[in-house]
Amino acid sequence: MTTDIQNTQKREVSDKPGQFDKQDAFLFPQDKKTYRHQYREIYEARAKQLKSRVMKMASMKWKDETINGQKAKYVNKLLDVKSMVPSYVIGTVFMDMKYKPNILQEVTGNIYAAPEFKEDSEYDELERTRIHSYSDPATDQVMLEDDSGRLLLDGELLDKVVLMTGVVVGALGMIVDAGVFTIVDVVYPEPAAQIPRSIEETPEQFVMYLSGLRVNPSGKRAPLEILKEFIMGELVDEGNLVSLLKRTTNLVILGSSMEVTAKSQKDLSDKDKYRAKNKSNFDAQSLEILDKWISDLLMSIPVSIMAGETDPAEIEYPKMPFHRSLFRLSSGRKNFERLTNPSWLQINGVRILATSGENINDMFKYMIPNIHVEIGSGIDSPVRREVLYDSRLKLLQSNILWQNIAPTAPDTLPCYPFTGTDPFTLNETPHVYAVGCQPKFETTKLKVARKNGENLSVRIISVPDFEQTGQCVFMNTKTLECTSVRVVGQ
Repeated sequence: MTTDIQNTQKREVSDKPGQFDKQDAFLFPQDKKTYRHQYREIYEARAKQLKSRVMKMASMKWKDETINGQKAKYVNKLLDVKSMVPSYVIGTVFMDMKYKPNILQEVTGNIYAAPEFKEDSEYDELERTRIHSYSDPATDQVMLEDDSGRLLLDGELLDKVVLMTGVVVGALGMIVDAGVFTIVDVVYPEPAAQIPRSIEETPEQFVMYLSGLRVNPSGKRAPLEILKEFIMGELVDEGNLVSLLKRTTNLVILGSSMEVTAKSQKDLSDKDKYRAKNKSNFDAQSLEILDKWISDLLMSIPVSIMAGETDPAEIEYPKMPFHRSLFRLSSGRKNFERLTNPSWLQINGVRILATSGENINDMFKYMIPNIHVEIGSGIDSPVRREVLYDSRLKLLQSNILWQNIAPTAPDTLPCYPFTGTDPFTLNETPHVYAVGCQPKFETTKLKVARKNGENLSVRIISVPDFEQTGQCVFMNTKTLECTSVRVVGQ
């Protein structure tokens, strides 16, 4: 016998995430867009926002540091670092990688760019993850740059930490070989303050995360219908699940809800050097199916949705909310919310920072060898090996450590050319960081400390792609503990 909890009076629901100061942090008027600015202004704004915060942590950690008996000193400009003198410096990381898209290579004939590849279907799952990787470990170079120039980095530490183009860090070390700074330690920006929350006064309710529905007219409808009936309580007869669903107050959909499949996979070979498909993601039938599915759910639970990689939205970051006209049935409901991507949410007092995963997926390409590189090369790095074979959690955690959720924008992640600010730099540390469209469910609690000794805790959540895994994630808004539930599949 199944238990029906479709009646909204039986479910503890909130209308939708309430109004709060960061609700529109990534929203800007479309009519004010201009592309006259240089992308360098984002890097300048990022460095300006984060350099002083890195300096706080560096001066505290290394004020009495010595190397070979000599005290390390801070050097303000990278090109002023002296050979064989222990120093610490602050700059922005730049990764010089063989297969990373490069406009100069494109203009000069694409001599070193990744060769043409076969259809995706001809590769196994591991190979498909490497098709668009930027890395050739034998030739990759890590540099630190500031207004004065660049400094090549070296040292065993590089195999033990995660660094990306665009990350602002402090590095401790010395120049041993000419022009090469051997690092022995690294520090990140001081974490931004975190809004206090009263756990005692927070009810034990749940948020449900979904991503990667990939609705399309030619796809199987059964998993989507089963998922809807599950959310509405029509397929549940286990006591624990009934209780869980009754206390689930919000559904948050983290991107890639639709997918266009009318065109052949040969579109992959039509991509430009920056891996942007020359086709539209708009499909009226997919929209109609998704709109009807969401409108049915809105009778039972508030729904928030953001645009992801396969959805009809602009390619650049941040993605603006879906236009209300796309959801003819759902847009008129007060408990339906269209989010930016990334987006801040506040649910039951919990500050949630969420993305649909494009930022993490791009970072992943920095960590693993390209398909045309022998798989054994460079996987001696324990961090790279972990990210490739076991877990992406280190990438998600790094966003919080770096205090920037999209450091590779605009280098390899397309984004709007902001001026005077970098919206991806954190000026508040969230309680929860949730990333959608990932290979599997993972979660951990990250502890970070501010200079004043205040310890902050961030719940990190990797939300699995539903089409691939059949899973959704529930988060307790009181304890921030998470669990995944397989709705369809094995």
